[in-house]
Amino acid sequence: MRAMPAMIDTLSIARDLSEAGVDWEQAQAHAVVIAHAVEQQHADVATKEFVRNQMNIIRGELSERINEVEGKLSERIGGVGGEISALLGEISAAETRIIRWMIGTMLGVGGLIIAVLVFIF
Repeated sequence: MRAMPAMIDTLSIARDLSEAGVDWEQAQAHAVVIAHAVEQQHADVATKEFVRNQMNIIRGELSERINEVEGKLSERIGGVGGEISALLGEISAAETRIIRWMIGTMLGVGGLIIAVLVFIF
């Protein structure tokens, strides 16, 4: 992480201390110490630029991951579509067999009824 630059006016601090009666060299030393302390305190503070760069990196990674997941989903959906087509073919074949069986059964029962009626009358 990039450290935030110190926004301290050390000259102004040194002048204020000097006006308060502190020796000029000591006032300058105090101002430098204060600036270093503030700089260390803000060493782990992220800048807008750092945060924006990290966000762009994350966006790129998320975009790649989303594309990867979309690709896998497309493959699976395609596979399911193929399975559905196969099942529809099997269902159609089963319907055809059931209809043939029903027609054959109805003809057989009809013939049996006619035979019974002929036998009775």
